[in-house]
Amino acid sequence: MPHDTMRAVMFLEPGRLELRQVPVPQVGPGEILVRIRTALTCGTDVKTYRRGHPNVKPPVLFGHELSGDVEAVGPGVERFRPGMRVVPHNSAPCLECYACKHGQHSMCENILFYSGAYAEYIVVPAPVVRLNTFEIPDHLTYAQAAVMEPLACVVHGQNTVQIQPGEHVAIIGAGGPIGLMHLQLALRRGAAQVIAVDLKPDRLAMARDLGATHLINPKTEDPVEAIHRATGGRGVDVAIESAGDAEAWLTALRSVRKGGRVLWFGGLPSGTTITLDTVWVHYGELTLYGVFHATPLDVQRAFELISSGVIDAASLVTGELPLEGVEEALHRMMAGTCIKMAIVPDGTGVH
Repeated sequence: MPHDTMRAVMFLEPGRLELRQVPVPQVGPGEILVRIRTALTCGTDVKTYRRGHPNVKPPVLFGHELSGDVEAVGPGVERFRPGMRVVPHNSAPCLECYACKHGQHSMCENILFYSGAYAEYIVVPAPVVRLNTFEIPDHLTYAQAAVMEPLACVVHGQNTVQIQPGEHVAIIGAGGPIGLMHLQLALRRGAAQVIAVDLKPDRLAMARDLGATHLINPKTEDPVEAIHRATGGRGVDVAIESAGDAEAWLTALRSVRKGGRVLWFGGLPSGTTITLDTVWVHYGELTLYGVFHATPLDVQRAFELISSGVIDAASLVTGELPLEGVEEALHRMMAGTCIKMAIVPDGTGVH
């Protein structure tokens, strides 16, 4: 069993994190206490660190992509036991509200989120244990398994936009972890062409290595013109925005063909507005999708995609740091010098 206290990273305000000694959380009915082996940095963590987040109320323990070992189980837990390697999701729907009863679990009115992955231990709430926690198979590392949370969101987005075999796809912001997951999944769905758009050459190179058919850097050419050239002047069937940038939202909108579909995946700061060409949207019969988070079915599918090797999760984790290095890891992500960083609380590595 752990000591009475543990090290954990606290989010105090935008731009300010602090490593503190805090009590080890106590496990309750239906819950499990997990010794964290790996926590992954995330684009949402970067946005929260830079400007705050409406669902993150400081001071609060930070981080939400994790995997580890079951340390203790609460009363009523039957599927898990101490010593098991597990990967929990970071939320669970209530299954009882209006949205849940209509099958829209990502829109749950009472969705339970929890955080605190940048720490030595975490208690996984009972609804998450029941719905969204999985035993890690022996052939996966902790880091590979922890990719499940963001991949579930990508699965949710692509289930919404429904890429068909033979379609042409552009991913705006393709070189980040979300974009690279969208790229891999679009190819697995049978896309004939996946065009990667990103500002950083090294990230475009990674997109190429993962199967992108065309690489476009907006610093050197107009991305909309380049996408139309690559598709014979028509535009893509599906444009996916994963940069979290207003201009990228518009680039996606301008890149699709008549009758095309746009997936606005990257969230923008509260209050952000964009100006649409209503003639293009109306007479072009465009379909515009906004998506948020994931459902338990998406989480299950993401876990299976990683477990089967269909998605190359290992390629997305490009470095490792201890708990003291969380801020450094976030700055590396902001600088574009890494995809995801593995934060390893006990220093034993991500395997």
